[in-house]
Amino acid sequence: MLNNYELQKTWHKLTMIRELNEGINLNKGMRLTDNNFAILCLIAHHPAITINGISKHPYFRDLSLSTVKRHVTTLLDEALVVATIGDDKRERTLTVVEK
Repeated sequence: MLNNYELQKTWHKLTMIRELNEGINLNKGMRLTDNNFAILCLIAHHPAITINGISKHPYFRDLSLSTVKRHVTTLLDEALVVATIGDDKRERTLTVVEK
């Protein structure tokens, strides 16, 4: 059953998220897509997560590994995220660049 109060709280959170996303200045004057922004938020929530870790997260179950890689590449190109070589030389851990 739909709860009116919960829907109102959700609307408030959605508008806050949109304002936060619109406040991010990208090099080309565009804004992040919803998936780019969600991945950025996940990286902030789980510092040192890998692309593989993102793709295995239940929130992104509908995205392929290559799509996640493409979104992460956008975040790297925009200097919102940095990749660091982990213990396994093949994997890169991701962290958000604080500005």
